Amino acid sequence: MPPAWLPLAALLTIIAVSALRVRGVERTHGVKAFSFGRHAPIQAVAERNWKLATLLALALAGIAWLAPQWEIALGRPSWADTAAIKWIASSIFAASVILIAIAQVQMGASWRIGVPTEGPGPLVAHGLFRWSRNPIFVGMIGAVLALFLWSPHIGTAAVLAATWTLALVQVRIEEEALREKHGDTYERYAAEVGRWFGRTPLRDGLPA
Repeated sequence: MPPAWLPLAALLTIIAVSALRVRGVERTHGVKAFSFGRHAPIQAVAERNWKLATLLALALAGIAWLAPQWEIALGRPSWADTAAIKWIASSIFAASVILIAIAQVQMGASWRIGVPTEGPGPLVAHGLFRWSRNPIFVGMIGAVLALFLWSPHIGTAAVLAATWTLALVQVRIEEEALREKHGDTYERYAAEVGRWFGRTPLRDGLPA
């Protein structure tokens, strides 16, 4: 059976990796990597809710480790304690952490949390971004999905729903900014690479 602290450790690792990457981009490239200036009213709401969802996810992961009996009151079913479910969740946690870390590095100076007023950085279309336009969001959703599988109850279901909704909002803001900045280059990229995953080979600018 995986250790009970694993969900909390995985979430804290994602937060730590992201914070270090923000600091590294700012120091190396002189870019403010944490900025929600574009469509500020919408992103301000999204930013607050991202923080709330993150805090709730950490709290629920802590409860799963230190007070699992409290989860029964939240509706956790007995089958959630089986080793198979825990190992599946652990595998998704591990994959999500690795996916997020690699994608952040591959973005280089274009790595952002939020969309600044001046828009995004250079378009990144290599590495993981050849297979997904948003691998970091995929990893984030994967991590929260893993938390739900580890401890399925109303609290983790709410965090999963909130993360999915916020990701959709943020992705659309980012796509709009990328279209404005990169024009046809981004349109071609978006036609070839799925928003979440998958590729559609192009021929003469059209799907093959």
